[in-house]
Amino acid sequence: MSSRLSRVAGAALALAILVAAGCATGTRGRSETPAELHLFGLPVALNLDGKPGPDGIGVRVYASAAGLAMGVPISRGTREVLMFDGVVGETELRTKPPRRTWTLPAAALKPFASLTSLGTGYQLALRWEQDSPRTPVVTVMARYHSPEGGELRSAANTVSVALK
Repeated sequence: MSSRLSRVAGAALALAILVAAGCATGTRGRSETPAELHLFGLPVALNLDGKPGPDGIGVRVYASAAGLAMGVPISRGTREVLMFDGVVGETELRTKPPRRTWTLPAAALKPFASLTSLGTGYQLALRWEQDSPRTPVVTVMARYHSPEGGELRSAANTVSVALK
């Protein structure tokens, strides 16, 4: 009986190891190349200089890869955040020039990275400097350029701006 018990225990252990290996949450064998871009923004502009009135926006950008449920680091390419005056539709986002573009290559994103329940994201406070909005609402979106020439765009968000 002990021989049979030993075989059953061995088979159970082997099954447990196989199941655990199949349930791994790591990214080994999967691509971390961004397949989608997600932008979350504050609904109102920020006062970043201590003087009365807003002078920037706050956003968090996540990149997701195929087959992965969590945000992945952007380790290559360039990420941009674009700000447009007014409420801008999808068609206009591709043709209308932005009021302001913030460009960060992947290496410059590292200090802004943080791990959240959604995965790796980049929290940015962006000052619009001399390119202040001309309308009480702006539209903001993120864009990623891969080294191979591909482009990803996030959905657009609107931000309420109290003009100075």
